[in-house]
Amino acid sequence: MRAYKYRLYPNQEQRVLIEKHFGCSRHVYNWALSEKEAHYKETGKSLSKRDLQDKLVSSKKTDKPWLKEVNSQSLLASLANLDKAFSNFFKGLAKFPRFKKKYAGWQSYQCPQHVSISFDSGTVSLPKIKGIKAKLHRPFSGKVKTVTIKRSPSGKYFASVLVDDDISDPVPTVIEPENTVGLDVGLNHMLIDSQGNKTDNPRFLKNSLHRLAVEQKKLSRKQKGSTGRAKQKRKVAVVHERIANRRYDFIQKETARLAIKSHVTTFAVEDLNIKGMVKNRKLSRAIQDVSWGTFLSVLDYKCRWNGKNLIRIGRFRPSSKVCNGCGYKAESMPLSVREWECPSCHNLADRDINAAMNIRDFALADSLGHSDCVKSSPVERSVSADSTAKGADISQYGSQKAPTIAASAT
Repeated sequence: MRAYKYRLYPNQEQRVLIEKHFGCSRHVYNWALSEKEAHYKETGKSLSKRDLQDKLVSSKKTDKPWLKEVNSQSLLASLANLDKAFSNFFKGLAKFPRFKKKYAGWQSYQCPQHVSISFDSGTVSLPKIKGIKAKLHRPFSGKVKTVTIKRSPSGKYFASVLVDDDISDPVPTVIEPENTVGLDVGLNHMLIDSQGNKTDNPRFLKNSLHRLAVEQKKLSRKQKGSTGRAKQKRKVAVVHERIANRRYDFIQKETARLAIKSHVTTFAVEDLNIKGMVKNRKLSRAIQDVSWGTFLSVLDYKCRWNGKNLIRIGRFRPSSKVCNGCGYKAESMPLSVREWECPSCHNLADRDINAAMNIRDFALADSLGHSDCVKSSPVERSVSADSTAKGADISQYGSQKAPTIAASAT
């Protein structure tokens, strides 16, 4: 499955029909959520998706005939989305489903069937809406599964096309220590690798705060409900959109440089608890501006597409506190310390580069099996026992310090 995103240019009549689909899909979602809550309060049991579908069909014939003006499959897709939202809630993956707002930034609806895309004429045809002009800049081959129509806060329309191209990902290459690089993310530098290279943080949001403040101040002076306020609200949305587009373009280029253009076959990263990090009110805006989660997600699928490996180490591994030269573990390492000298080997190390090297060694120790039997053993005993039991040559991935680091980490 691959998704392709295209810009749509609907005319006035098509825009009205799209807006009707937005409103009806949102109404069905909110109506179904209200029905499920009311039914549970009365009976203590959940209302199934099939029961909601029967109620919806009956309601279209009686009190809500205006729902017939839109695609029925899109309304059923709203019920499926609600069912998935409850499923994620009970699995602990998301919060309890909330009602959708009419004036929220993004609006969307789905078309699961009967969608045609013509690259010759540059149009997208949807149920009830035919011949929408589109910028089809990327051709694809395969079966169209689902098309999601979206409207951005700035008023632009997009179509996200999910395609089953029947192409399997290539088999990942063998993990080779000499072709493995550890990656550490930060705020001063967005990316630091174990080879000593650093990528500056562009700080797109911080550099645009003045322009954003000017537009938001103008918005605060507009009368609520007026046409001028609606226009100014779109101008604020355009500033936010430009920041997001620049950030996403930067992430795409950086991940392409790593996963496509470099000769490295394996990348090692940390499994970061980003949701917990943004609760720090002093660093939350800076963390969200650098967008670590998006970077790691994009790097993940690009590595899969190009047959490369992405190894994640545990979030509690002390990558910054451990000296990569001798394995000494410091008691604490505040963020203000950018360089530190190891009291054991007197090695002066850069905090970020040292962390990237440790991430690489931790990942290699995990992937090659050298950290399985060292969780509660002394360092000296774990090195000898692990090397004899596994029959592995520890020096093949950077001398004997990797098992030592894995032992000191636990």
